[in-house]
Amino acid sequence: MTELNKKVFLTNTYKRKMNSKNMKYFNSLSSMHKYLLIGLSIIMGEVAIAQNSLQLSSQNIDEVVQAMNLEEKATLCCGVGTFFRDTGKGIAGATGGVAGMDRFGFPQTYLADGPSGLRIKETRKGSTLKFPITAFPSPILMACSWDIEAAQTMGRCIGNECKEYNVATILAPAMNILRFPLCGRTAEYLTEDPVLNGRIAAAYITGVQSQGVGTSIKHFVANNQETARKINDAKISMRTLREIYLKGFEIAVKTSSPWTVMSAYNKINGVYASENKWLLEDVLRREWGFKGIVMSDWDAGMDGAKQIEAGNDIVEPGYAIQRDAIISAVKNGSMKEEVLNRNVKRILQYIVKTPAFNHYTFSNAPDLQTHHTVARLVASEGMVLLKNNAALPMSAGSKIALYGNAAYSLNNREVGLQHGLSVASFKVNKTLANTYKQYLGIDTTAQEVQLTEGGMIYTMFKATPDIQELKFENNDLKAQSRSNDYAVIVLGKGAGESKDCGSIDFELTQGEKELLSKVCTAYHTVGKKVIVVLDIAIPIETSTWKELPDAILCAWQGGQEKGFAIADILGGKISPSGKLTVSFPAKLKDSPAYDNFPLDENYDWDWAQHGFLGKKRLPENDKPVKNIHYTNYAEGIYVGYRYFDTNHIAVSYPFGYGLSYTSFKYEHATIVPSTEEFIATVTIRNTGKYAGREVVQLYISAPQGELVKPQKELKAFTKTKLLQPGEDETVTMRLPIYMLSSFDEQSQHWIADKGTYHAYFAASAKDIRQTVNFKLKRTFDEDLYSDKLNF
Repeated sequence: MTELNKKVFLTNTYKRKMNSKNMKYFNSLSSMHKYLLIGLSIIMGEVAIAQNSLQLSSQNIDEVVQAMNLEEKATLCCGVGTFFRDTGKGIAGATGGVAGMDRFGFPQTYLADGPSGLRIKETRKGSTLKFPITAFPSPILMACSWDIEAAQTMGRCIGNECKEYNVATILAPAMNILRFPLCGRTAEYLTEDPVLNGRIAAAYITGVQSQGVGTSIKHFVANNQETARKINDAKISMRTLREIYLKGFEIAVKTSSPWTVMSAYNKINGVYASENKWLLEDVLRREWGFKGIVMSDWDAGMDGAKQIEAGNDIVEPGYAIQRDAIISAVKNGSMKEEVLNRNVKRILQYIVKTPAFNHYTFSNAPDLQTHHTVARLVASEGMVLLKNNAALPMSAGSKIALYGNAAYSLNNREVGLQHGLSVASFKVNKTLANTYKQYLGIDTTAQEVQLTEGGMIYTMFKATPDIQELKFENNDLKAQSRSNDYAVIVLGKGAGESKDCGSIDFELTQGEKELLSKVCTAYHTVGKKVIVVLDIAIPIETSTWKELPDAILCAWQGGQEKGFAIADILGGKISPSGKLTVSFPAKLKDSPAYDNFPLDENYDWDWAQHGFLGKKRLPENDKPVKNIHYTNYAEGIYVGYRYFDTNHIAVSYPFGYGLSYTSFKYEHATIVPSTEEFIATVTIRNTGKYAGREVVQLYISAPQGELVKPQKELKAFTKTKLLQPGEDETVTMRLPIYMLSSFDEQSQHWIADKGTYHAYFAASAKDIRQTVNFKLKRTFDEDLYSDKLNF
């Protein structure tokens, strides 16, 4: 480069770094003074670089913390924005991130939402690349598999997509207990039972983190309703909190070590979860030994400085006002800088684990073909056969009449049931299908144009919500029943974040009831079978209509492969093995939390103002409103089946229930003591005509001591391998004594009374197959720091 070119280059470089005011001063200088000023700037810059050459590594984290100034520390404890827009920078669709700092040599890292796989945009501004992701089954469907290996495999696939697309942590799994059927986020959660919750979540976490990326278990804790979630105060007894709402998180933390935990929006007994030092420091870290970072839910809490002091390491999405509050708290002495340093150190320990920090080469090419296969398998493993009156599996090549708006209204990238059945060689009535598509406003011509990706085919049209079911004349149904072998009716119920469902969502609509009744009448008159598929996001009322159809399959929300997975089950390629992870009450009023849930409150939440808009608005300066400002968890530990079984209340379908195409016999059940645990074994024999898998559930009935206990509680479970007809397998379940204990509020200890316990080897909470008694010879009395978990 010539001297003249060097001067031009230096001048232009310097100009780009100057503001307009300084630029005017610079232009007034002589050429000699300009170059002297430029040269001095370069020298000073080189000196500054030399003085700040400390680069973060896993070995010098404490040194980097000490080298940071207060503003840098506060910045690191604030997120870097919400929902990265398609600006050509970062990852479009990512939820947020953790700040990077060039001065110390570490990059910004990204966070992305779930729940059913990685949630990012598939295109980015300025890039010709595509970033396709897999839409996996809903978490509740994954949990209904009761399959540790399946959950881990699904997690591993999601982790692979995170890693290859430069996402450091996925904000999943969601682990809040399903205390009432109408929670808006039911499909994102796993179960009403804490043991099942913790173990399935732990498997998912292990799978994701095997890929070198992180998970964020959420929402810690007691975010069990969406209505007023940012201000609601969950009033819960300590025993209930420990045994029901914290237990799943405890199991997941102790057995899978998630990288991060997301604190919840709500208050717990008067204190915001993200500002709750007892929850985040005493319980999570000191008692359970959590080593990762805690981040707030987006816009949670009220005081950024209080959140930091409580052990909430990062406030999300991160605002200047939060950063300034942290800085002010340190400067005015209300928070010690050592507290801030503690959080910063944790964040740096997180950063050095991320792929971006470790210079991983992101391929932008995850193994989508394998992921599609896994999504299909997990969906079929979790779907629950609720009824089968010799209707399933359907005969190969049968003619199918497919009814119901939900059979044809799909989300992007879902394989429809029509397509899935057709690929499985069933003959779906095209005339009926076209009638529905025209009624729903679906462009039938456009639908024939399929998008092929990774060898799979996806229909590309959106769901059509809130359209009444198509009505049929009796003569039309009679004609259809004569020309088709089966009727398949798909009933759909949606739900989602920020709003709970109402009582109307629990019931079938009048149109759905009429369709079901008329189709069943027409087909049964000519000796044909009717099958109902439930494409639902919440448990629904089934007791008043379940006798009408010949078979009912609860498909939940099956993800992009749902059409194939449903067809696999209906056609008998796979024998159903899913079991319910939540009770289906006969009536909504039977649910133990019925009086303590914001049912039909009809408030619309205003995220920005922490207030309400819409049909109802809470009066200002008025007394607190039940189930809005606060919710009483009056049912205590009696959630779900614990309540129904203890109080002998009939349900439509019990917890743990699910049918198979084959049958199983339970034999030779045993319980033997070992060091700090009991070992349970039972032999499962396939006594039917189809290959199948069985979920084995172990419930324990404890002796009644000073603490009153439910009739029985799930304490362990397993799932057999695929058993051929006549084949058997002896399965083993570990039962830590710690898991037999109840929380004593007076002593603050976990206590399992000595005496005789009853072990129920069961196919559901209501289907006990074998019972074995065993004795605990001495009372187990353990403080809060027990790590005795070994499944």
